[in-house]
This record gives sequence, structure tokens and C-alpha cells, in this order.
Amino acid sequence: MTNKIIIVMLSLLCMTTFSACDSDSDPTPQQLGINKIIGEWVYDHPEEGIWEKQKFMPSGVFYYSNTSLGGWKFSNDTKDGRYSIENDNRISMNVVMGGVSMRLMLKVIAITDYAYTAEYTNGGTSVGTFTYARQMGSVNLKPGESCLPEYSQFIKTNIKGYGSHNEKVVKVENTDGTITAIAAGHTYIDIITDQGTAVYEVTVFDHENMFEDYSFAFGKTIPEIVSLKGGNYLWRDDKNGLVYYSDDYLTDTVKYITGIYDKTHVEFILLSLNDNVSQTNIKKFLDNKYEHLSSDNGIHSYVTDQKINGNPIGALYNTKASTISFVQILPTDRWTDFSYLFGQTDNTVNKEMTEWKYEYLFSDYSYSKDGSDYYNINDSKDAVMVGFVFNSKKKMCEYWVYLDENFMSSAKDILTWLKSKYILNSSESNNSQYVFYDKSNRLKVVFSATGYVSYTDKSQTPFTPADSKSSYITPSQIKAKALEHISDNK
Repeated sequence: MTNKIIIVMLSLLCMTTFSACDSDSDPTPQQLGINKIIGEWVYDHPEEGIWEKQKFMPSGVFYYSNTSLGGWKFSNDTKDGRYSIENDNRISMNVVMGGVSMRLMLKVIAITDYAYTAEYTNGGTSVGTFTYARQMGSVNLKPGESCLPEYSQFIKTNIKGYGSHNEKVVKVENTDGTITAIAAGHTYIDIITDQGTAVYEVTVFDHENMFEDYSFAFGKTIPEIVSLKGGNYLWRDDKNGLVYYSDDYLTDTVKYITGIYDKTHVEFILLSLNDNVSQTNIKKFLDNKYEHLSSDNGIHSYVTDQKINGNPIGALYNTKASTISFVQILPTDRWTDFSYLFGQTDNTVNKEMTEWKYEYLFSDYSYSKDGSDYYNINDSKDAVMVGFVFNSKKKMCEYWVYLDENFMSSAKDILTWLKSKYILNSSESNNSQYVFYDKSNRLKVVFSATGYVSYTDKSQTPFTPADSKSSYITPSQIKAKALEHISDNK
């Protein structure tokens, strides 16, 4: 694999700095003819994460594509290369990739109608020896479909058996070569002959069902996703997300991303698309499948037919970034969710409040020994003020949203909204308050009949009470301080 990656990386080195190979090597018994090399040749090794396709035309035009998967993905595709057959069965291939001119040199060691083996060289140094399979044909199937190519039409020697490069995408009967499509993707069937192994290209894709239903992932932890999708992931962080390379014909990678605050359960899914399917066809599929909401500057938003906890899943197709993202559409927030500020300093909180255009009102030390900062809320029908409470580490550990004095007229709607976001804890709730927790049981939310909703992050160090006899500062006390502040500033 290492040597093969070196071949792929040749395109990164420099513009036409490759010197021609020495021609002093021992000549092969028979000079390579152009008719032997004309056609499409494939090097496909999923276990190495490497795919290459070469196409030699009778006119001397050379087509070359490759993909290498590892800690990164490197792809090239060129359609304007040139090749020539030189002495000693050497082939010189000149291509331009990413604006860089380069020369690939190989010496054909053995060749049949179905495969060739060649030594790649850089100057006089051997980089490695690799075997390519001739592509004998191709077929497009939908998942569940089967076909039996007429192998005898293009294989003129004894066929010993068949094999699939990726059985997650395609399976093949070893006896007669019947191909069965399993799931969307792109792979090859080996045709094993007594003169080498050729390949047959198979693309599995359904234009009426371009990608799977990802609703299964919402609310699951990263370990739960791994148990469902397997351990062959590219990147994993149980507190941030998970990335897989995709076998799907449409997508290159699939990312499962946890919530900004929750950091445990999946709240966002991102598909990075390749160019196998045109943007026009992708948009046509989305337009037919989902309810179109809006289009602006190449970004198209939809409501899908999938739901989680009664809430629909939205889809966002970004044609400029070549991505499709999925996120749960929650009821419109009745006030800003400040949970992302847990663990932040008072300066950071103040900067964020300035961004939100929430005016600083005052600081108070009667509740927390290390202070609480209060800001007005000017964009909510229910909330009028928020207070951030800081602990001994000078980090925000809880915050209180103070409701409008007429909040009782909307109390039922506020309660319904909170139930859509959090899990009600009936045992801790009573006639004067409703208590909720998030899925990770980290965030505690209290809706009090006295006119506030408090949010406490149990992972933060609790604040130190200013007065051990006082359990909390009442909304009426805070509102009185706010009015006092307003009066002082008139």
C-alpha cells in the first residue's frame, strides 16, 4: 500500500521534473504493441483504500483517474493526457493534474488480453510493481436487481471463477457470475481466467431513492451509531461526532455530529457529495421527495417526511459546498437558548449578549457569592430578562430567564414548548413548578409558577451561595432591581 500511495502522490511533486527512465535495461523478448494496451484498465483495492483507472486510446490520448483514502482523501481526474510506447516496453504518460504537469513511467513486465503487470519507476528508481485488470464492461443496477452478463461475448478463454470487490454493494455467484445488487455504491466483479483476472464494473444506484433514511441516528450516542454502522470509521470522538467513508454512489463521507451543548447525542448529519450525480438531478429528486421551503443563493431547504419525537426532520442542500445536511426541526424557540454559554466567563457572556443586542442591566451578589449578571431580552413575547450565575471558577453554571408579568396567559404554550425540547420529570414536579432534564440528564430546567425558567448545568461547579439562608433570589426582587437600574439611568 505504501508504494502505491507513492505513485498517487507523484502528481504533487513538481511540474515536469521527472526524468526519462534509463533505456539500458535488458530488453524484453517482444516489443509491446499499441493494440495490446488500448482499452480501460483498473487497479481497485478497497483494502488499501486505492482506486485507479487508466484508459489508453488509439490516438495516443490518455485518461487517468485515481482516488486514495486514508487519513485524507486525494482524487485526480484528467482527460487530456498523452502517452507513448517507448523501447523496452516502457510507456510514458504525460498528464496535467490540478494545474501540475507530470510524467508517469512504467515498464510492462507481462500482459494478456485481461491483465497486465508493470513496474513503475521514478528516474532510475523502482517505485513498485502492480497488476491492473482490463475492464470488460459495465452495468447499472438498482438495489435488489440481478443480471447475468454475457461473459462469453468478451472473454475468449477459460473462466475459473468470479469474485466481488465489495460484497456490501454487490454479490456474485462464483459458478456462473450472476450479479446481485445489495446496496448503493460502485465496485467491480473479478472475472478470474487462466490468462489473468479481468473486471466488470457495477454501479448500484436508484435515482428515485438516492440516499438512506438517516432518521435512525437522531438522539443516538456515538457508540450506538458504531454498533449499527460498524467500526470501520475514518474519525471518532464520542463527545463530538463520527465520520465514515461512504460506499454510496452519491456521497463521499457521512458525518454524525453531536449537539453543541449535549455533546453526547447525534443532532446533525452531514453528507459530503461527490460529482457522480448532477446537481440538477439531486435537486429534482429532493423537489419530488420532500416539501420545498425556500431557495437562496444555491441553498435549498426542505421538510422531509421523517419525524423524531413528533418533530419533522429538515434537509438543507448546499450546491456550493456539495453537501446535504439533516437536522431536527424543533418548534420555534420562545426565547434564546443560552446553554452554549455554560462554562464561559462573564466577559465571554457579555460579548455574546452584545452580539444579541441584549443590554447589560446590572450585576448582583445577593444570590451567588461570585456574582450574577443581568441583561434585558428584547426579542421575546414571553421573556424580559436573563440572569447568568457564576461559580468560584468565574464560569457560568446556571442561568434564569425571567418571564413577562402576564406569562400565565401563555403558560400552557410555554409548557408544551418545554416538553418538545426536554424530558419531563414527574416525580420532581408539583403544583408550583415543572422540572425537566435533557437526554443526557446533564441539564436541569425548572419552570416556576412564580415567573421564571431556570437552567442548571450539573457538570459545572455549583455556585457558592452569598447567604446560606437564601435558596434563590425571587423574580420580584430581580425585577425591582431592574426597575431601580432603569430609574437611575433616566
